[in-house]
Amino acid sequence: MKLTGISADLGSHLESALAAALAEEAQNLASALRETLATSPGGPHSHPWQRTGTLHNSIEMVAADTEAVVGSNDPVAHYQEHGSQTLPPRPSFGPLAAIAGPGIAHRLGLIARNAIAPLNGK
Repeated sequence: MKLTGISADLGSHLESALAAALAEEAQNLASALRETLATSPGGPHSHPWQRTGTLHNSIEMVAADTEAVVGSNDPVAHYQEHGSQTLPPRPSFGPLAAIAGPGIAHRLGLIARNAIAPLNGK
């Protein structure tokens, strides 16, 4: 097999492995974010309370190829995360992403390493 054929096969294999793993990581992150909103009114208020479930249900994940986005299209998410004139910020998205990000990057790196290991004879 020509080197260009190996390169193309490897690129395709690597990209599909990373895309699948990234989608799974994004889904896990979205689930974890929903869990941070599970505090009932009257409970700790470091995270947004879940009163109606609208914000909770608006959290979605979209993944395509080597990109993924976790977020909400509910306008309340912005005010909960950043605060307003009358509401203090109760961030969930940013802190969770900051905590989870290094682990996600590490796991994706391992997948990439394992995908290219056959080239090194391992």
